[in-house]
Amino acid sequence: MSGRLQFYFAEARKLSSHYGTLPRDFKFFLRSLKISETIIALEDDIPISLEDQQQIESFFHEYTQGIPLDYILQESAFFNHTFFVDSRVLIPRPETELMVEKVLRLPLSSDAVVLEVGTGSGCISVSLALSRPSWRVIASDISAEALEVAQINLKKFEVVNLQLIYSNWLSFARFNSVELIISNPPYIHPDDEHLKDLIHEPISALVTPNGLNSFKEIAKQAMHALKSGGQIMFEHGHTQKDEVMSILHEEGFINIVSNQDLQGLNRFVLAEK
Repeated sequence: MSGRLQFYFAEARKLSSHYGTLPRDFKFFLRSLKISETIIALEDDIPISLEDQQQIESFFHEYTQGIPLDYILQESAFFNHTFFVDSRVLIPRPETELMVEKVLRLPLSSDAVVLEVGTGSGCISVSLALSRPSWRVIASDISAEALEVAQINLKKFEVVNLQLIYSNWLSFARFNSVELIISNPPYIHPDDEHLKDLIHEPISALVTPNGLNSFKEIAKQAMHALKSGGQIMFEHGHTQKDEVMSILHEEGFINIVSNQDLQGLNRFVLAEK
């Protein structure tokens, strides 16, 4: 352990041969310690406190163990906000911001009831509630730990039009009571090879039987909860468009349309009751 910052800049460069983005991410971490931008940019040398030394040592250990930077920093940027995150919830993905944008463009009533199923960190629901203060936003999750994180973000942003509910999907919802249901549910098949790269994120938020069961369960419950003419929007894996549209059709939804993300990949399906 060293009491000088330049030692750790050198350590980051040395480790970059195996962890290419470490020097960049180390600078992000230093900002969280309130090190000045000038010192970080110039990689200047200053004495650092024992507490900061311990935190930097912890950063290097966690980073080289493959812990995602968002979990190390306990924050993640989403829709122009910075949310609290930790290993109890998924790290928000940039493409999910498009779901928020698409919802905000829908011609919903000024006092719409909007329900997010499987809220995780709450980043989608908090973003919607802040953007539309007259809406009543409800966010559910079956993970009590995830709801603890969502509650932290609800308090952080002082959101007053958002209610968190512990529930198996939307089984709590009353008949004919919701104008819009949105969900980015688990959609990875248990045998998917990409899971090996996601070992630090909660498996229950990633995986569902056959990669499709969550869509089936939510779609079935949504038909009960939605008002006539109400809508449902799913985010899904980029190869799942046809299966998700078929599930919605089988449950009786109409006007089913697919939308793409910024890479031109099929990511979102919107349907009407």
